[in-house]
Amino acid sequence: MNLPTQLNEKQSLAVTTLSPYVRIIAGAGSGKTRVLTFRIAHLINDHHIYPEKILAITFTNKVAKEMLQRTAQLVPDLGSRLKIMTYHSFAARFLRREINHLGYPSAFTILDDDDQEKLVKTIAEEKGFRRRDEIVKQALRYIGEQKSQGLLPSQIRIEYERFPTEKLCLSFYEIYETKMKAMANLDFDDLLMKAIEVLERFPDVKSKWQQYYKHILVDEFQDTNDVQYHLLRLLMNAKTNLYVVGDPDQTIYSWRGANPKIILDLTQSFPIETIILNQNYRSTKPILDVANQLIDHNQHRVKKDLFTNILEGKEVFYQRYFNREEEAYAVVQSIKKLLQQGQQPRQIAILYRANYLTLPFEKALTREQISFRIFGGMRFYQRQEIKDAIAYFKLAINAKDDLSFERIINVPRRGIGEVTFQQLKNLAHSRNLSLYETAEGIDMFADVSTKLKSQLKPMMTTIEKYKVRLLTDGIDLRTEVEQYLHELGYIKSLQESDEEERIENIYTLLDDLEEYLERNQEATFLQYLENISLMSSQDEILEDNFVSLMTVHTAKGLEFDHVYVIGMNEGVFPSMRTLNDDAYLGLEEERRLCYVAFTRAKQTLSLSCASDFSFVIGGNLIPSRFFKEAGLVFKHTHQPTTNPTGGPSASFTAIISPGRLGTVRPISSDISATANRGKTEIQWQVGDICHHESFGNGHVTNIISNDIIEITFDQPHQVKKLIAQHPKLNKVK
Repeated sequence: MNLPTQLNEKQSLAVTTLSPYVRIIAGAGSGKTRVLTFRIAHLINDHHIYPEKILAITFTNKVAKEMLQRTAQLVPDLGSRLKIMTYHSFAARFLRREINHLGYPSAFTILDDDDQEKLVKTIAEEKGFRRRDEIVKQALRYIGEQKSQGLLPSQIRIEYERFPTEKLCLSFYEIYETKMKAMANLDFDDLLMKAIEVLERFPDVKSKWQQYYKHILVDEFQDTNDVQYHLLRLLMNAKTNLYVVGDPDQTIYSWRGANPKIILDLTQSFPIETIILNQNYRSTKPILDVANQLIDHNQHRVKKDLFTNILEGKEVFYQRYFNREEEAYAVVQSIKKLLQQGQQPRQIAILYRANYLTLPFEKALTREQISFRIFGGMRFYQRQEIKDAIAYFKLAINAKDDLSFERIINVPRRGIGEVTFQQLKNLAHSRNLSLYETAEGIDMFADVSTKLKSQLKPMMTTIEKYKVRLLTDGIDLRTEVEQYLHELGYIKSLQESDEEERIENIYTLLDDLEEYLERNQEATFLQYLENISLMSSQDEILEDNFVSLMTVHTAKGLEFDHVYVIGMNEGVFPSMRTLNDDAYLGLEEERRLCYVAFTRAKQTLSLSCASDFSFVIGGNLIPSRFFKEAGLVFKHTHQPTTNPTGGPSASFTAIISPGRLGTVRPISSDISATANRGKTEIQWQVGDICHHESFGNGHVTNIISNDIIEITFDQPHQVKKLIAQHPKLNKVK
């Protein structure tokens, strides 16, 4: 490889260093993925390290896929010999080989958050609670907290309860673990904990794996937590080379266990070489100047100042608006201007600290007919029909998975009522069998009704048939899976219900399976199920042509030409909850999060806040302290400013509303159909044309009652029932 022409001086040093322990402090946009892929290629091509002897860890499957593709371009005939995966993916593969040491079958299944909640709700019912009782949330939170610290129920001793239900929550945890093992299920935290347990309890297994990997490389190392780091150390011996890449200034996951001290204190554990990458290739100088000035207020960091050769760029725009509606209006008008200038929607993002901020922006984008997508809503693999299909897939792999069996027992409808199903549960419990095992041998039980046997038999026959077929090497899995769902009657039930979107989702799942198998030639059906179980929210981000709305956490690792960071108010960003938990460290984390938001921008960065009343903070909103810390100071008087991205800024006259002290509302001819409290009562008839501030133009299709009418809106097409004298609704003559 001709490194000098493809890398800068520091990148080249980072790729070729001979130190066995290396820490790369890689600033935002400094080419860390490039350095990692070149490092791997350098080890294989120039040092002749077998790809199988290299383990590369990333934090999302999306990045792992990207790194594999890039490395394959640098290394001839790489094929599938190199493994780049997340901590959880590695742990899952490790356990497929080694979990038998703990008494689990290798065909265990992995629960997602929804499955975990259902299991805890079942435990609650068994204890005499209702499924919606607060103890369910408390127990789920408690189990997660203990597992994030690597603690099993047997390791927990409660002398004094930290909160009133701690001992009860521990009892939930004990039952949860018993049920999980009986069903051969693992949750996300179990993957790491069980891998660690095997390595700690079985020295021969640990020795084997320590000798296997010669080089371990970790991306986004600043987000590593104590359990992940413990697993990493167990895979290393004195001869293992460690190469970590990260940026302490982008540690934003402390709330889920990430420990920034790990990367900062690495020099205390290893004679490590530190190389700082501080040339940014993403953003313009004005953007970096603001980001550098902000993050310099943090104390717990490795000092660095990003610089760039992209010296020309528009100044960072910042504005305080009267309320969220005006903020949304101005931002969307700016986006509209960008689109009119030829910019693509995919290069535009609206970022925010909390999901509840999006509604005014959704409405404003809808009014302007600008395509957008919100990330962080219901993910594809969490949709009802996808979960149903996956439950059937899991049962073909794991006959002990009672959660999956309960999900599909009546999907499609088989006429099995709650009383009848309880009979099956009681039978399974009395025989110490899983629900599937009981149903499989139901003909042998004389005390079971003939009706239940006949209801279950077709389903069981189909699953048993495909159990073998889906695990047969060389079989056309896509065709088999589609036929499996047909024979179960599932696809037919969707067709009979005229569920077009859900049917389309099922076929999207089949396409996803086919694409995965094409990309991973040696993969099995079990590995596909494992892959989708370990998907993160970022892995489902599609590169389609729409404006992206997402939290800053979701945007980590992404970049856009034009970025709008909205809702930059005290108590919102920085978050009041985070500051209440830990005023000092919490503020540093919030500042890092803001730094991440700023450094997603390549060409323009626009920052905004509102001034109206907030029920979240219980008062009027004021600008975030991060404006001032970044060198962006508001003038005392409200002066219109030109947005460098081309959109309008605030030019409204402020008045104080007497209805709610301190609430500021706009008066402007620029906002159409402003509410007029004194307008005369409108008499509606079917066929009347109307205009609604949020939903646009439409026509009255039905008079429901004296005060309720039904309206069909044009763009986008939707039917809504509204109060006839709604202040945002006007008749168009």
